[in-house]
Amino acid sequence: MANLEYSHCRIAGISVSVPERVRRSEEFTDFIGEEGVDKFIKTVGIVQGHICDEQMTCSDLCADAAERLMTDLDIDRQSIDALLFVSQTPDYIAPSTACVLQHRLGLSEECLAYDINLACSGYVYGVSAAMSYLQTRGINRVLLLAGDTVSKHCSPEDRALTMLSTDAGSATLLERSGDSQPAGRFTLRTQGQGFRSLIVPFGGYRHRFGNTTRVEIEPGVSRCDYDGYMDGTEVFRFSVMEVPKLFKAFYEHFDIDASTIAQFFLHQANLFILGNVAKRVKIDKAQLPISIDRYGNTGAATIPTTICDHYARDTAAEVSDLVLLCGFGIGLSLGIGTVTLDRTRILPIGICTTRFDDRIDALHEDAKPFINA
Repeated sequence: MANLEYSHCRIAGISVSVPERVRRSEEFTDFIGEEGVDKFIKTVGIVQGHICDEQMTCSDLCADAAERLMTDLDIDRQSIDALLFVSQTPDYIAPSTACVLQHRLGLSEECLAYDINLACSGYVYGVSAAMSYLQTRGINRVLLLAGDTVSKHCSPEDRALTMLSTDAGSATLLERSGDSQPAGRFTLRTQGQGFRSLIVPFGGYRHRFGNTTRVEIEPGVSRCDYDGYMDGTEVFRFSVMEVPKLFKAFYEHFDIDASTIAQFFLHQANLFILGNVAKRVKIDKAQLPISIDRYGNTGAATIPTTICDHYARDTAAEVSDLVLLCGFGIGLSLGIGTVTLDRTRILPIGICTTRFDDRIDALHEDAKPFINA
């Protein structure tokens, strides 16, 4: 089991950006009926969410969040030593989107940058990875960018997924500190035998080419091979059975006193799952912030979205709290951790309107001849 503890580091700031377009669940009335929408809002909890257009990507959202955070903290971009991009909706199959973001954000060429291919548990894994780098001499600041454009995975004719899936990107700046007290403790797990429970089956290198025609699988559910698939029954079982086991193992290993935790930030899978997990691990409702009602399920961005929504709904805040983070889902992957927010600057959720022009249409025109004639 991966039980990890870090000191001599702190989270300096957190920001989140979402696209401008708001999609309300009531827009699906013609699809599933008024009664179906009411039931969805009551059980899943989503009243609305933000949705990207075709040109906007997760990297646009994360870059916007990073720009706002670095400006607010007055950070010298050359001082950032590492950039980690956590997402399952990258810009390209290759190269790593983190490399593009290093260029877009004007970071030093001495900065290491790479992608971490995770979603629901990704923020917890990302914070742990960032803190691990800060244990090393020569790494003083790490920029963690985590998010997803989950809506792009989904068939618009799949009521099981499309109403659930929304978009957001986050930026978290971590830095070295002189504090020897634990800054983060984590337990990370993987149950890869469940990889088929949440999957986009075609478009990678195992199954490159599939059927692009959407076929009705069941009433109200039509997909093509490139659309996301979810086994709802298995995902529910995994969430309500395995996540409480993870809490128990984490508490026991690190001798955690749950009464010392100020807030519990859980992956916003759906309201029914959150309620079940909270009941099983005895989380007080007042200590379980909810953002899924207004922002939906944004994959790797749900935890930072909930943090920003809770602490900085109207204005930026400086927060000092011991908080718990827990992510679980696609993989199947789980992660839990406590982190100490120590004068952490948390920004209100912002709206992203910027789309990166990568000049792909001029790719061959821009290329230099390999051999000069």
